Amino acid sequence: MRKPIEQRIRELEEQKKALRSRLEKQQRAETTRRKMLLGSFVLERLQQEGDPAHQQGELSTKQLRQWLAREFPAYLSRDADRLLFVDLLWPQTVTNTSTHATPSTGLDSTVDEAAPTLREDAQRSPSEDGGSIQP
Repeated sequence: MRKPIEQRIRELEEQKKALRSRLEKQQRAETTRRKMLLGSFVLERLQQEGDPAHQQGELSTKQLRQWLAREFPAYLSRDADRLLFVDLLWPQTVTNTSTHATPSTGLDSTVDEAAPTLREDAQRSPSEDGGSIQP
């Protein structure tokens, strides 16, 4: 005996929902993988700074670092995220023991002063600021 049409429609809608869920999960995984690969590529290029064998193409490591220092901070919305990249974005604040001047990255002095504050804020325990966690 055949199933009623309404029941078949419900089953097909459930299958559609399950397939859509699987597709969305697959797309999220692909997006995450793309972000990881792109990020690891950029970080690797930045680590190759000064190695003439790796200076390929038109975009030098210095230009890449300057572009990131100019554009990336606006992308980062959380202080904890900014802290992860403080050595990349504000290297002069991390290496204060250096006696030579660090080339300007185009960031103003307020950012240079903010980096240590970001580091201190991220290391502070939640109980020190009343138990709230800032997004």
